[in-house]
Amino acid sequence: MATYKEIKGVTVQALDADPVEFVGSWASGGSMNTARRDVSSAGIQTAGLAIGGFAPPYSALTENYNGSSWTETGDLNVAKRGMGSFGSSTAAIVAGGYGSPTPLATAESFDGSSWTEVGDLNTARKFPEGAGYSPQTAGLVFGGDVPSGYQAITESWNGSAWAETGDMNTGRSYIMGAGISTSAMAAGGYNPPYPSPAIGNNVETFDGSSWTETTEFNTARAGGGSGGATNTQVLIFGGTTPPSTAKTESWDGSSWTEVNDLSAAVTEQGGLGTYTLALSFGGGPGPGPVTTATEEWSFPPDTASALTEGDVFLSGGTTLKGFGKAAGIPAATWASGGAMNTARRNGTASGEQTAGLYFGGTPGSGKSDLNESYNGSSWTEVSELNTARDQACGAGPQTSALCYLGATPSMTLNCESWDGSSWTEVADTNTGRQLASSAGASNTSALGSGGENPGGNTALNESWNGTSWTEVGDLNTARYSGQGAGTQTAALAFGGDAPGGSTENVESWDGSSWTEVGDLNTTRYALGGDGATNTAALAFGGENPSPGRVALTESWDGTSWTEVADLATGREQIRGAGTSILSFAAGGATPGTVYANTEEWTASATLSTVTVS
Repeated sequence: MATYKEIKGVTVQALDADPVEFVGSWASGGSMNTARRDVSSAGIQTAGLAIGGFAPPYSALTENYNGSSWTETGDLNVAKRGMGSFGSSTAAIVAGGYGSPTPLATAESFDGSSWTEVGDLNTARKFPEGAGYSPQTAGLVFGGDVPSGYQAITESWNGSAWAETGDMNTGRSYIMGAGISTSAMAAGGYNPPYPSPAIGNNVETFDGSSWTETTEFNTARAGGGSGGATNTQVLIFGGTTPPSTAKTESWDGSSWTEVNDLSAAVTEQGGLGTYTLALSFGGGPGPGPVTTATEEWSFPPDTASALTEGDVFLSGGTTLKGFGKAAGIPAATWASGGAMNTARRNGTASGEQTAGLYFGGTPGSGKSDLNESYNGSSWTEVSELNTARDQACGAGPQTSALCYLGATPSMTLNCESWDGSSWTEVADTNTGRQLASSAGASNTSALGSGGENPGGNTALNESWNGTSWTEVGDLNTARYSGQGAGTQTAALAFGGDAPGGSTENVESWDGSSWTEVGDLNTTRYALGGDGATNTAALAFGGENPSPGRVALTESWDGTSWTEVADLATGREQIRGAGTSILSFAAGGATPGTVYANTEEWTASATLSTVTVS
């Protein structure tokens, strides 16, 4: 609320225009190489997959989008359409669908270059939906249809097998879905009766065990695209009503809002991404032609600074937002999670908020080989590292992680690979280091940047392909005790201790070279951080020369860092894993104390209402 003191002596102007809501916009993206419909998808706007579909004929083609163009990559083993899918551009799962009139139960797993057949669904079906942001280790497939009717069956994937879990309230196919394995949404689709369906606007949300009916959206449809990292932040777009539609709606956890339409009506397209950054591609305007067109959704738009009714404009160019809605900083919070069994600092984390690992570290003194697994509420001790260490790097999800470098106590080249049950020693790095920055989507794709070796700070950067380490482009600024985020080809290195002292410097990696980008707001080292790409990351905690240990958290949007909600406990030598939207932070230290506690980060990008007096 503005106070009298704040506005005394300035000129005030109140607008009388109609309210404006900032609702995002669609823009043209690069065209796919091959037009197709019933295409499946995985990933984010700047690193996404278009998988299979119907061109015609049935397609095995996979294309990878980098934010501007599509590139053909490894084909499916079986050409098919209408699959459920989830994951990332380097670790995806597809299941079900069909390549003939008979629905399939088969599933395939993608490692960034090729597809491998994995365990079958318990129930064969075509046109199911998928949800899951935990690459290859935790996802859902739900709904679909078989010759006898629409299915309500939900199956959960644990990285090796499918298990039936709570059924939806309404069986249906061509659903628009979003979220993760413990927080999913099923919206619309073809509802009974079968085979002459009703097109629905019914919505259900999943909490990890059961589905609950919630608020219907505005325009009933089936076969549209969708994006969303949770069941409280969802975008749906396109589909058939019939006919095909361009309508787009956003869900904020309580209500649906009609926002800006796609530039062209389309149905049976691919859709991926989040509530704020989504992608629509392929499909067609009707039952005949198919398209290569791609559209990119961004929220908020560039016009987010526009004035709305009730804004109070002060002389000197200051605007106090009044009645109406404006794009706000993403709402975000840290919340307490389960405590580790053993307090540690300088350990290493990988995975995501509800399926993570924390391995190695320093319990009090010495080096640890302990490995604990997190399920979103509690930690369980699992198989230990072969080599005790701290100050190491980590990459990958809960079931296929990598531990490399660190101190044993000497600086080590050693590298270990985790398969979900045990660690195996694999090829050493070329140069032993500790306190390097790490990035990577799996145990076959990782990056180790900077760090400290016997000669001091280093800018060295090594890339792992699953078999060997290769020296690639060095950092511009040598550093240790910094942090990293992203993948082998799209990484971020930020903060740390550089030759001139503690630094706020940030560099972005494009697969061949590093570029300096926007600095952190607060200089720090021994910090925590995570993120799925070099355009969306989180930096938290650490030590600043003054005032010392900090609780500060900053969010990176690809352009700049924004200060968001602080950790409950400021600490250094903390580690985290996940995305800029959903992650955890565990362990760390302050003078005289080593922590076991976990904090869970949840962020959203919502419309926020701001009032003034």
